[in-house]
Amino acid sequence: MTKPFLTFARLKAASDQSSPSPQPSPPGEDASNLVRALRPVTGLGAPQSLRRERRSASRKDCGAPVTGQGEGCGTFTRIDCDPIHRHFMAIRLKISIHQKRVDYIEDSRTFPPHLGERAGVRANSPQRLSMPLILAAFFFALLQQSLAQTVGQPLLSQNPLGFVQLHASNAVVHGTMLRYEPQTNKNCLGYWTKAEDWADWAFEIKQPGSFQVEVWQGCGKGNGGSDVAIEVGGKRFDFVVEDTGHFQNFTPRHLGRVELPTGKHTLAVKPQRKQAAAVMDIRRVRLLPVNPIPAATAATKELFSGKRVVFLGDSITYAGEWIEFVEAFLRLQTPGESFDFIDLGLPSETVSGLSEPGHAGGAFPRPGLHERLDRVLAKLKPDLIVACYGMNDGIYYPFGKERFAKFQNGMRRLREKAAATGTKVIHITPPTFDPVPIKANTLPAGREEYRQPYEGYNDVLDRYSEWLISQRAHGWEVIDAHGPMNRFLAERRVDDSRFKLAGDGVHANVQGHWLIAREFLRFLGNPTATLAGDSFDLVAAAEPRAADALKLVQQRTRIRKDAWLNHVGHQRPGMSKGKPLDEAEAEVTRLEIALREMLAGAVKKP
Repeated sequence: MTKPFLTFARLKAASDQSSPSPQPSPPGEDASNLVRALRPVTGLGAPQSLRRERRSASRKDCGAPVTGQGEGCGTFTRIDCDPIHRHFMAIRLKISIHQKRVDYIEDSRTFPPHLGERAGVRANSPQRLSMPLILAAFFFALLQQSLAQTVGQPLLSQNPLGFVQLHASNAVVHGTMLRYEPQTNKNCLGYWTKAEDWADWAFEIKQPGSFQVEVWQGCGKGNGGSDVAIEVGGKRFDFVVEDTGHFQNFTPRHLGRVELPTGKHTLAVKPQRKQAAAVMDIRRVRLLPVNPIPAATAATKELFSGKRVVFLGDSITYAGEWIEFVEAFLRLQTPGESFDFIDLGLPSETVSGLSEPGHAGGAFPRPGLHERLDRVLAKLKPDLIVACYGMNDGIYYPFGKERFAKFQNGMRRLREKAAATGTKVIHITPPTFDPVPIKANTLPAGREEYRQPYEGYNDVLDRYSEWLISQRAHGWEVIDAHGPMNRFLAERRVDDSRFKLAGDGVHANVQGHWLIAREFLRFLGNPTATLAGDSFDLVAAAEPRAADALKLVQQRTRIRKDAWLNHVGHQRPGMSKGKPLDEAEAEVTRLEIALREMLAGAVKKP
């Protein structure tokens, strides 16, 4: 395969550049000079000195063509050509001819080019622009298409976990307006103003199986409603574009499953009807392998079967989605087993006993775990405590040794009291604090008091998490959620600077809760391939009963937690009292029966 190379060509007009005041030449001569100037750009017949080393196109190249003005009317021009992606990432050809300038701009478009919509011509004297000049630029466009045919469509492959990622930058575009837009805030297929335009990707499957089709689409306010079809593996998936508020607000859409055998395949995205100004933008399409849920390990059954498990923590634990994901997964693994999970997280709580000035607008100080821990142990008699603390324990200040020592001592006291009653403890490191969504409401280092979060507070949580993990050497069982959440957030921010796991920087969204649950399930020995999805949706795709199981688990958990919190007692105002404990437990029993029947294959539901 012939590979295009990166060329820096010096384009010269035929006139004597040493002339201090070059005189205009006839239009015909300008065109001839332009065609000669284009020849070295092609690399065909160009002197070896003009051929520079090939460089891979990257995001840093995207939209940032390099030009340097030469003497007289010469211009340096760079062409970035990515032979892997069959895509010119950024092309800007600027030619100066006797103080007249002709710009042919091919900015981040996929083949074939359409000159009429993308060539701009500028000059001091409009009458000097001639058809030969435009024809010469058209010659360059034909050259670009020729290179595209030489390179061929890239063949993408699965990653080691079996995923196929079809990024916008890898797409082959068919049509006149649709293009890849490489700007950092875009990095997507966009300008989809014609329903006739479409895109496709070629890929190879080496690990055959069932795949969930996921498309990341964005659509500006008032532009939703277009009909689009995705064709892959002999199946067609129709969907209606959702209005996401902005064309670069991307949301994943799960469209269904397709069976793909070993071999080469193509996935095409084809609009069927355009509703408004544009169809949508697409960041990526993914094919997610749907792996069956494995049976629970013997260690998992021993840890949970017939045991009462109490979850302690702050408002993130109280919200409890991660607990519900864990229980639903375990129920699917072991349909006949009984699980007695009680979420006893309490918003605002710390294990350190600390509270910042003005907490909750001065309404009340943060409650501390140790005010209620003895009652938890006495009234619930847990076999296992899962504790997730740290987010509130640094009270959103910069790192301080005294605050850190309070956190460490609080954790040790928790373990000592639990051990005295024969209760095992598993720790989870705190979730990520993200200052980006609340940048305007954070404070820099150097303040004496912080009534708003310190902007670098996640560094404090890094240290708290590192200490917890270090306690594994002393026999502590510690699940690290903080590190994986940090990495996940950083990876997504490369693609989307507005991506977030917590809208307020603290309280994890549903995806953040899944990431915590995923680390818990990995701790229990479940294979990475089964848990590779970014949400519980992939679990639901693998198991038809998953959505119903999760719904019933959520009902049980939410009825139970408020009743038990009120029964145990706490010092946090504003909490729901829930149902009386006896009434709540009767409802939980009814839901337990319905859950078991559903998992056993019965159709009866509450």
